[in-house]
Amino acid sequence: MSEIINNTYKLLDILDKSSLIKNLTKYKTRLLNNNEILNKIKDTKKEKNTDKLILKRKELYSNNDYKMYMKYYNELSLIVLKINKKYSEYINLKEHSCGI
Repeated sequence: MSEIINNTYKLLDILDKSSLIKNLTKYKTRLLNNNEILNKIKDTKKEKNTDKLILKRKELYSNNDYKMYMKYYNELSLIVLKINKKYSEYINLKEHSCGI
């Protein structure tokens, strides 16, 4: 079991040093320092009208920092999804079940 844990920590270390995480962090920092974009994001989260929401999201995606942040965020999410799926296969985990 310790081999699995050690290799998991190695994976996390490699991920921490990866260009994916570096770029994700870079664009996140840029966004956090941009009040205009932060306000647009908050505004988008409050929008109930679908047509207006689409327009607001298009406006957000016209910002390169936001677009790049989302690109790297989605890449990381996909990696996490694949890892979780694999773990679920190993332990035969089903929804609303402990897998035993």
